[in-house]
Amino acid sequence: MSADVANHLSEHRITRIVADDDAMHVSERNHLAQCDSCRKAVSALENDLERLRRQAVKATPAPERHFVLPAARSERHRLSRRRWRWAAAGSVLSAALLAIVLWVGDNNRLPGISPTTLPVAAVEDPAMIKAQALAVNALPPAYLALSESLDGGYDRGFIDFLIPPLDDDSMS
Repeated sequence: MSADVANHLSEHRITRIVADDDAMHVSERNHLAQCDSCRKAVSALENDLERLRRQAVKATPAPERHFVLPAARSERHRLSRRRWRWAAAGSVLSAALLAIVLWVGDNNRLPGISPTTLPVAAVEDPAMIKAQALAVNALPPAYLALSESLDGGYDRGFIDFLIPPLDDDSMS
């Protein structure tokens, strides 16, 4: 082992001994009791560490402002837990309310109206009748007569005549 009287303790072992007294083996204790050189090395390292501690305390600046620690975690945790409970209760309540509205809405129909037929607004206005006809087929009746004579097909030239292609600059 490295604790022999003839062989001094390595720097690594001396550092481990200073850092943790429990890490020292019995043979190393015996060696330190007999060897002045290793005992001085351990003592010198301990003195250096103590000087570094004192120097660190001196060099550490004072805090610029007073720090206040937050409230105890248990109080904050209790309050946040209470908030989550309210949020969960509100979510459950709104889901239940939505289910009730949908269920009552299905069962509460007006008498005389079956649930499968929806009322349709009657179109009586002449402008609306014309708009409906244009929505079904936008070609005027004269053009419809021309297109019926094409035997179900259509002539590309006729369509280009009605709607000029975008790349053609004949409009300007």
